[in-house]
Amino acid sequence: MKQSVSHYVMPDEKEEATAELVHRLGLDGIENLIYGDEPSSNLFTSLTVGAHLRFWPRWMDFYLGNTKRYKKQFPDEKALTAYYGASDTDGWLEEIRKNIRAALAEKPEYLVWHVADCTLEEAWTRQFYYTSKDVLRETAAIYNAVSEEVPETVEVLFENIFWPGLCRLLPSEIDYFFSLLKGSNVGLVLDTGHFMNTNPDLETEADGAEYICAMAEKLGSMKKLFRGMHLSCSLSGKYQKSCTAVPPENMDGETVMMHITSIDQHRPFTTEAARKIVECIEPAYLTHELFGDYGEISEEKLKIQLAAIGAYGSGGKSVFLCG
Repeated sequence: MKQSVSHYVMPDEKEEATAELVHRLGLDGIENLIYGDEPSSNLFTSLTVGAHLRFWPRWMDFYLGNTKRYKKQFPDEKALTAYYGASDTDGWLEEIRKNIRAALAEKPEYLVWHVADCTLEEAWTRQFYYTSKDVLRETAAIYNAVSEEVPETVEVLFENIFWPGLCRLLPSEIDYFFSLLKGSNVGLVLDTGHFMNTNPDLETEADGAEYICAMAEKLGSMKKLFRGMHLSCSLSGKYQKSCTAVPPENMDGETVMMHITSIDQHRPFTTEAARKIVECIEPAYLTHELFGDYGEISEEKLKIQLAAIGAYGSGGKSVFLCG
């Protein structure tokens, strides 16, 4: 099992300095967050284990040509281009291809692809226009259209979010999704915090571990599709239950980000619940998805979570898994 930390590389960042911190904690490298459409001028090829592709939270209306629905947020070509990098779907698919190429320039062993769709209003109302099956079908169509960009030696791992797509990780939906995908170099990355956010009744880390492991048990042999894991804790039920279902009048970037981060907390696990989850899933790639206040690598949070899985103090390597 390789361990990494989620990280966005800054233009003036030195790979040697970041490597010193990462390796001192016993990690193998970083999961490199790649949001651009051109290879970085500051490649971290020696430290990159995996690369996280760009994600557009709202795309179904645009991709399916449902202009009546997307015109409110994107009234003209300028607005579309500002968000999607293009004003038509062919152009957007090319943006996805370019993002994949930029990620591959970092020499990752795997890529992460978010599977979800949500409008700004739906982030509050939670009354979704598209079903998970809708999102899975169209995600597979998009991936199949661009999959030739990815070498067979690089895995593509699809990630669950708490919006329609892979949110519930139901056996029937996973089976349906993978029946549509081209190639054999595909799998899943389980985001523990995202999955915990789908159950606002969770109160403790132990509750979260039980919820996650129960889901994995229901998958049977499909559990092996979990090649990766994003490990963080999110117990946001109190906020979710208190949150009004009426969208605020002002949905600017700051308001939206505050709402999303109140749901998706990205806190470190502090108890043996983390160890239980990792032992249950047995990922090949374990990414600690923890961030400092300014997006930097948080040594403090990493030490807390590494201790929770029984790794900190043993050179960061797992003391209970042999792979």
